[in-house]
Order: sequence, then structure tokens, then C-alpha cells
Amino acid sequence: MTVSISRSRRAWPALTAGAAIVASLVLAGCGSVSGSPASETAPEAPAESPSADDRDSAKAQQEFFDNAILAIPMVTSLDPTSSWTSVELQAWDDADPTVRETIVGMGLDACTVADDAADVSELKDPAMTWLAARFLCGEHREAADEFLSNGASISPTHSMADLFELAVVKDDATATDILDANNVCLGALALAWEVHAGFTPDATCWLIRVQSVEETGGDAEYLSLFKNAGDAENAATDARFGELAEASGATPNALSELLDDVG
Repeated sequence: MTVSISRSRRAWPALTAGAAIVASLVLAGCGSVSGSPASETAPEAPAESPSADDRDSAKAQQEFFDNAILAIPMVTSLDPTSSWTSVELQAWDDADPTVRETIVGMGLDACTVADDAADVSELKDPAMTWLAARFLCGEHREAADEFLSNGASISPTHSMADLFELAVVKDDATATDILDANNVCLGALALAWEVHAGFTPDATCWLIRVQSVEETGGDAEYLSLFKNAGDAENAATDARFGELAEASGATPNALSELLDDVG
């Protein structure tokens, strides 16, 4: 894999969320997304969750686990006190059975809270509630969408539930693939970028992937940004990474500017 350093200066919309919005998103366990060309029209409605209860389904539990693991860095980067911080980032296939049981148990607990809640105000942990409703207890999906999105006005066309749906692992990648790509994304940002004030590299990489998924319909492009494919291909992916990074509020640092000058 190669660390991407974009020389692109295309004027994509920058992240505009202020400190007050970022603070409100900590409560939702979410980051902030800027408008991008693909965000000018409202996204299609996400696929409906099955109405049947999937709490005992091995497949549903694995999907829940993998998507929760991918959400953890973004959530904990904005809320260091989150109970998620102690979880090791490993996909289902690599995780110890005890870790699997712990994470799935968190989702099942969220389903139980939703079962007993009289209304949305009684739900707990917006991100966990949404993931649980998305994969384990679909009967609570509508309430979870509302709970996750309540008060998080970060995009003119996207609710936080929309963004979480975009972040769900697609058929063209595995959770392990995405975790590996995320690590390289963090390296790319550390080398040549400054993330938006009050934001974090983890959350920025999450936004980069979400925007790529929205524009392409899958995770393949995001993975391709960090593969060494030869000079010409690398230049194109570096430029694309730069577009997505800038659209996520990041700005090139002094090293990137220096490389531009000698390029």
C-alpha cells in the first residue's frame, strides 16, 4: 500500500460545522459531513430492515459486529469517555469469541432497551441503538433513525441515519479490508494533512469513506485509494484522496505544499 499525498487543489466545499455542532455530535456518536456534489439531491431511501427479529441469527450478529467495529474509531474519537474505547479493532473472523460475545451483547442490550422504551427519548447511545436496530432488531429501525438523527443537523440533505447507512459494509469489501484501508488513511492524513479544527483523523477517514461510498455505491474505490498500482494510477488516486479529504474539511499541510512546489 502507498500513502496518498494529493496535489489536487480542486475547490470542493469545506467542512463548515462549528464547535457547537461538533459538540452536539459527540452525543450522537457521529462526525460531521460537508456537502459534496453528490449530496445536492437527497439520497435514496435506505433499504428496509427486515421486520423479523434477527437477534439469534448468526449472520445478523456477525454483520452487526463488523459494522460496530468500523464505527468505533469514529465514535470514540469524538467521545473519549465512550464505553466503546476499550474494544480492540478486529473483524469478526479475527476476533476472540469473548470479544464477539461482548460486542453482540451490547447490541442485544440496546435492543432490549428499545423493547422497553415508551418513546425515542428513553433510548440510550444513538450509534449503538442504530446499529442494533439495523442488524438485530429491525422493528426498532424507525425509532433508531430518529434517535440517531435528532438534533444532528450536519448536512442539508442527509440525516445521520443516512450517513450511517452509507457506512454499512457493502458487498465489495470485508470489514478487514476496510480496517486495513483506514489505517493507511490515517497515515496519509498524518503525513500531509491538517484535519478540521475540533475533528479527528479517525472521524475524517470515516467521512472520506462515506463520501466515496455515496458517489460510487460501494467500498471498492475507498480501498483502491491505498493500493500501489504504478505511478500514473497512484497520481490519480492521490488526487482523488485529496478531493475527498478536502471535502471532509482537511487541508494540505506544509509538507504537501512543499511537494506541490517541487512537483
